[in-house]
Amino acid sequence: MTSTVVEPIPEGFGRELGGRLRDWVPAIIVFLVAIWGAYLVRSIGLWLLGMCTFWTTRGSAIFETYLLAELLLSGRLLPLQLMPHWSQTLAAWLPFKWTFYFPIEALIGGYSTGGLLRGLGLQLVWIAAGALTVHAFWRASVKHYSAVGN
Repeated sequence: MTSTVVEPIPEGFGRELGGRLRDWVPAIIVFLVAIWGAYLVRSIGLWLLGMCTFWTTRGSAIFETYLLAELLLSGRLLPLQLMPHWSQTLAAWLPFKWTFYFPIEALIGGYSTGGLLRGLGLQLVWIAAGALTVHAFWRASVKHYSAVGN
């Protein structure tokens, strides 16, 4: 008796979700790639922020300013659609949108195929630009560094 009741449930879910799941596969794949891209973009930004301590003792003020900008322009605090047009434009030109807003919108279907490819491409641009900047700042920071003590 139990098998006759339980067996149709997975079949019913399979038939019901089969068509919709096929539409979600590209979004899930893009999300999985985009979330790693977002991780790299954010890590590189924070790495650059950490290197500011080679040059100044006021690292916490710079860090808090960065986090405020990230909260406002990434869609973490408010969805970007609720922000004024000028801040949406600013968010599109800065890396913050590509760290939180883009992966989530990719997953829920907020972009066309062209928009998804453009978003992944912009993540790659930010990763490459950040990696080059980290390389240049690291070389300059190591030259600038001096230690005192034993």
